[in-house]
Amino acid sequence: MARAFCTLFVCLFAVALAIPSTAAAASSRPVATSLTVWPRTVVEGQEPAISLKIVQRGVRSVRARIVVLSQPRKDPVARIDLGRIRTGRRLTAPWPRDAALPAGRYLVRVHALDPRGRTLLRRARSSGRLLFTVAPAPAAPVPAAPGVFPVAGPHVTSAAGAGGAFGAGRTGHVHEGHDIAAAAGTPVVAPVAGVVSAVRYQASGAGWYVVLDGADGYDYFFAHCTAGSVAVAAGMAVAPGQPLCGVGSTGSATGPHLHFEMWAVGWRVPGGFPVDPLPQLLAWGG
Repeated sequence: MARAFCTLFVCLFAVALAIPSTAAAASSRPVATSLTVWPRTVVEGQEPAISLKIVQRGVRSVRARIVVLSQPRKDPVARIDLGRIRTGRRLTAPWPRDAALPAGRYLVRVHALDPRGRTLLRRARSSGRLLFTVAPAPAAPVPAAPGVFPVAGPHVTSAAGAGGAFGAGRTGHVHEGHDIAAAAGTPVVAPVAGVVSAVRYQASGAGWYVVLDGADGYDYFFAHCTAGSVAVAAGMAVAPGQPLCGVGSTGSATGPHLHFEMWAVGWRVPGGFPVDPLPQLLAWGG
């Protein structure tokens, strides 16, 4: 009897070893540990930036794709094939140029397949799914009052749709202004009359920057000024054409240029939002 019991115990133990546990099986599949859409509320005409990271123990790369579905009808509106990607690294997916996003709600769904054919594991907190909203485009802003171009010297204004234009994709966000290339030190001037509301430094982004509360109802943002070139202070009233700083490359910038933003309602205040400044730049002679 004792021998029979031991034989049965050995058999059961062997079977238990042969069947992987649920935890072990779960860890052997790819998992989307990070998935974000920026901005969370996209405006019609903008291209959202979708970033993700997939991890899998012992696997260096997986094949991945992103599918975007309308809600609640679940009609596919975009498919982004990422090909083979490295695990454990965050990446930003390029948005398809031909995929328009009308106002509404959308679901981002990540799919992954490892070299052994194992698919993405969908957990409660790492499901590989994310909802985001596209808001209706705001009414076209009233053209600003006549003014002057903000760079007083030879310059090159980024073309519509180029990497330095409004709405261009960035890692984790979209470009909220328009870039104007010019030689370092070229004067940056106030395009309209107004009052300077901020002069600050941001090492990881804008570098030295100036914010102008324009008398035309818009706020204007001037970034990457050359260190030591800022000629104004918060609270100072300025006239059109008055120097603010010099074109530079402080902060996160590749080469000297002015990053120029135009905000309706107010710069980074509740209800404020950036608008494409290119039409106004061209009207000012850009």
